Amino acid sequence: MGHQISRRTLFRTASGLAVAGTLGSALSACGGGTGAGSTSSDLTMIWWGSDDRHAAYKKALASFQKSNPKIKIRETYSGYDGYFDKFNTNIAGGSAPDLLQMDTALVAQYARKGVLAPLDSYVGKALDLTGFSKTLLAAGTVDGKLYGVPSGIGVNQLTVNRSALEELGLELPDREWTWADLKAISTQVYKKSGGKTYGVDDGGGGTLQAFEVFAREHGETFFSDDGKKLGFTSETLQEWWEYWADMRKANASPPPAITSAAHNDLTKNAVVIGKALFTFDSGVYGAGGSITDAQLDFLPTPQGDFSGAREGNFVNGGVLLSATKASKKVADSVKIMDFFAQDETAIKDMQLLRGIPPTEKARGLIASGLTETDKLNMENADYIAQRVSKASNALPAPVPPPQGADQIWDLLFQSNLAVAFGKKSIKAQLGEFFDQASGILGG
Repeated sequence: MGHQISRRTLFRTASGLAVAGTLGSALSACGGGTGAGSTSSDLTMIWWGSDDRHAAYKKALASFQKSNPKIKIRETYSGYDGYFDKFNTNIAGGSAPDLLQMDTALVAQYARKGVLAPLDSYVGKALDLTGFSKTLLAAGTVDGKLYGVPSGIGVNQLTVNRSALEELGLELPDREWTWADLKAISTQVYKKSGGKTYGVDDGGGGTLQAFEVFAREHGETFFSDDGKKLGFTSETLQEWWEYWADMRKANASPPPAITSAAHNDLTKNAVVIGKALFTFDSGVYGAGGSITDAQLDFLPTPQGDFSGAREGNFVNGGVLLSATKASKKVADSVKIMDFFAQDETAIKDMQLLRGIPPTEKARGLIASGLTETDKLNMENADYIAQRVSKASNALPAPVPPPQGADQIWDLLFQSNLAVAFGKKSIKAQLGEFFDQASGILGG
């Protein structure tokens, strides 16, 4: 059991954003998505996840219904693939669920289409969000209104094969490390392994999380607040690609063939196949457990090592619980949200299956029952969250990604590969990237 967060579990989120591309047509079929909602007398709730997450939700909801016998819950759950396809179909047919698990990458699109119910009028009353930071709540906030309650702390981190690192006689870097430190230890890994293992997988394009942190260290965001353009400059992206070109040249990162093969396929991730010891937050260790037998550990994304560098790391909200605007049972849905946010039974039942719990109280309740790897994961997330909260120079939390974000992320990946394979110079690829990105966001 573990967790993988975010807005940014790219290997599922990008596909989710593509699915959301059908949202506009689905809504037009039902007059804007504000139809009758579920016609059942039961409250309908849907979510996606692993079998462990399904079992935990069902156990917690059984406890809720014992205390709230008048609220009958009809549960529907599945894997992530097809989840939003079905949701869109239900919206179009006027049978949207009352309560759903929502992806932070999609909340803005559904909120702006009128699908989700704003929750602000319930906060401090039926919905107790004591202990939730403003930064965390930003993950469910769109245009100043709250449309989803975050399930946990999501952070951008590196997952490390610690056992293999120690076998090479190397120590885990300090959490206050920099990009220069990452290059140094990655180069050492290659040398100490006799050229058999690279240090870190190539973050130049496929790792949105890493670049977003890097841009924020430069005082820039990935997208503008209105989502109509990119928030970072050509100079920042050039610096980023030059860093990774140097990493590949130094054999600190693997060649592009390995990077390309791992795109959207975690089983071919460089750490999983033994070709690297560090990987960016990619799902190697997730809600379904680890897909490698190695002893893992975790580190924050490195800090900027230049004068005036800002705190680039940030906290996001895992998955969300949201109510649909068409529902006649929003108040009852809010009771369930409050239950998962604050009830000790629910917190203990869910453990890390919706991410690292969002409050200090909740994290304290589950700490004693965690595996060693889970404890290391939660400690790192706590460390990042505390550092971000204390930073005076951190930017506000990122806005939810706009329509077309999935295309931008894929463009970033493919652009980095073009440079890595030597098909394009960095300068030529920069011009092409910004031209295409402008067309995607402005189209």
